Amino acid sequence: MVTVAKGAKSPPPTPTFTDEENPESTVFIDKPLDIGNGNRADTVPAKTTTGLGENPAFWLFMLFIASVTMTIGNKYVMRAWGDFANTLTLLQNGTAVLYLAISRHLGYLEMKPFTGQQWKVFAATAFFLTMQIFTSLKALPYVAIATVVVFRNTCTVIIAIIDYCFFGNKFNKMQTASLGLTTIGMLVYAGQDINFDLVGYLWLVGNSVATIANTFWNKVFITKYTKELKIQTSYGVSLIQQLETLPLVFVLAAVNGEGGAYMEYKPLDMAAKLTILATCAGGVLIGIAYPKCFSLLSGTSVVVASTANKAVSIVIGMVLFGTRLSATQVLGLSICIGGSLWYALEGKRKNSK
Repeated sequence: MVTVAKGAKSPPPTPTFTDEENPESTVFIDKPLDIGNGNRADTVPAKTTTGLGENPAFWLFMLFIASVTMTIGNKYVMRAWGDFANTLTLLQNGTAVLYLAISRHLGYLEMKPFTGQQWKVFAATAFFLTMQIFTSLKALPYVAIATVVVFRNTCTVIIAIIDYCFFGNKFNKMQTASLGLTTIGMLVYAGQDINFDLVGYLWLVGNSVATIANTFWNKVFITKYTKELKIQTSYGVSLIQQLETLPLVFVLAAVNGEGGAYMEYKPLDMAAKLTILATCAGGVLIGIAYPKCFSLLSGTSVVVASTANKAVSIVIGMVLFGTRLSATQVLGLSICIGGSLWYALEGKRKNSK
């Protein structure tokens, strides 16, 4: 299934396996990523395609399938199954751990020796990641998918501000304008949200806090461990993170009284059961498709594709769940997504100079 040969260099750190949004938790790609051979993802010469394994269109389609499956599937499952967010996370993260562990054992994925220090450092990441997933799943029954996308784009703005104030990251005029446009779109959308639900918004605020905290923790430590010290690969970091989430999620499931998850699972219709299975597979697939797309395409192309996937997910969600958006909301959403895309593209141009 994986096209990484034995001994091959690791691709860039992958999105959370529950994304799409691990969601994607969503990964915010603000700069070209190192693909493991000293080159940036947006400056690597195009490869000669030989079959589906190296076909960019195929992997963009796989990214689309995984992204939409996670976004739509998680909302559908949470509505159908009930308040079993942590049980769903255990299934999804457990599947990811099995995939990573088996692939490592078979030699398909390169991971360096694990040390106690690595487990200690990424315990914080596991906590933030668990909170990201938990709050995202808890919010989904209450809010429209479009609202989730708007909050994710707002995180991009906040992350940029923190980057500027505390990490000395400078932005050109176009980037500043794009961040301002994203903020305006968010305010227009939120101010006219006809589907507003206070509980859902509070869960999304919590999700935003966890996302921002995780972003900067990873910014410091994943970069240090995978690029500077080179003592662990991105796949090794992913295995540590995913494995450390399992006991945390198990405790949350116990506290939330999810012992009856199986009894509630049994009467679910086949569509819901298959969707649960699909989200588990989709979480693994998105972790494969993202780095593969970066290895075959420019970073800009992947950003544009990811934005398109969000737009399609919003439309499908509106049809499937009967979500209605006012004309003002649609305008605000379009401005917000457009501003976020503009910011990402400007970041690519700035780094390519």
